[in-house]
Amino acid sequence: MSSSCQICVFPSLAELGFSLSQLLVNESQCSDGLRLGLSGGSLVQLLCRELPKTAALNTEGWRVAFCDERLVPFSDPESTYGEYKRNLVPLGLISESQFVTIDPTLPVEKAAEDYTKKLKELFSGNDLPKFDLLILGIGPDGHTASLFPGHPLLEVTDKIVAPISDSPKPPPERVTLTLPVINAAKTVVFVATGESKATILK
Repeated sequence: MSSSCQICVFPSLAELGFSLSQLLVNESQCSDGLRLGLSGGSLVQLLCRELPKTAALNTEGWRVAFCDERLVPFSDPESTYGEYKRNLVPLGLISESQFVTIDPTLPVEKAAEDYTKKLKELFSGNDLPKFDLLILGIGPDGHTASLFPGHPLLEVTDKIVAPISDSPKPPPERVTLTLPVINAAKTVVFVATGESKATILK
């Protein structure tokens, strides 16, 4: 894992989106089937706007998982996978079968166990999933995925997916990748936009 860190500031969402789409092009070319972890929120609309107009983007062989997910039905607007299914899949760039999803019908602890099993199948032969690229957001409070400042989940090192039933941000029940998985990824990108993120970034 490289310890290099690069901070890029963009004067507009359009330039941020273009840079992110080019990163995906580059990562796709360097990987034998991109293993990608995505977050939700404003990132969904950003990717849905940029990816269809990105030349040289080859999504064949991509497998897409989620850095965290809310334990709600896929039809719920709070579902990260549901948002990508409604907004990205119809564009023809990626199919539903390329996504690795939670089972939202299970209790949160079982949902975390089930998602762990799916990720272990995706990354067979590795004790710890090593994503090619994780694209994470940052909340105004500094949380990323569903790892919140001061929460006990920050100390979890023996799981790759953890359940959370007391999320400070609704909905309360979620599953999230743990810090060891995030730190093991080849490339991790944090995307932060808007004035509300300025203080925590500083």
